[in-house]
Amino acid sequence: MTVEKLVYGGDGLARQDGRVILAPYVLPGERVSVKPEREKPGLVRAATLSVLRPAELRIPAPCSVFGRCGGCHYQHAPYDYQVEAKCAILVEELRRLGKIEPPEEILVVTGEPWGYRNRVQLQIEQRRLGYREARSHKLCPIKTCPIGSPQDVSHRLAQSE
Repeated sequence: MTVEKLVYGGDGLARQDGRVILAPYVLPGERVSVKPEREKPGLVRAATLSVLRPAELRIPAPCSVFGRCGGCHYQHAPYDYQVEAKCAILVEELRRLGKIEPPEEILVVTGEPWGYRNRVQLQIEQRRLGYREARSHKLCPIKTCPIGSPQDVSHRLAQSE
């Protein structure tokens, strides 16, 4: 399938045979191979198997557990693009769900792309610390987290050892 756009929740949207297909960790314009996981009339939630033709702006994700951890959706895109995509998603959600015409210009306040999150919800299982895997209750153990505040995440990880 070829991805049309990103939607709320981090998935890419494509249309095929009259159905909407949502798949994670993709970018607009990419040609991807997917595996259907859950289907409803007119909607398929799929797992991304491979990126056959990557978008020009795709970058390597800096986090070693990106795509497995359920925390981040857009590390495979440059930060400026992530901000633009989130703004476009907001505009679409205001129109589609809120029936509100958004202002002509949406002022966006951004911070540092890494180490900004002051609150994280880490899970503990058998003395291992991590996040939940995407769409799962399974633990994704971590040693570091590039979006978490270095003081917060390092402190919590040190406490668990």
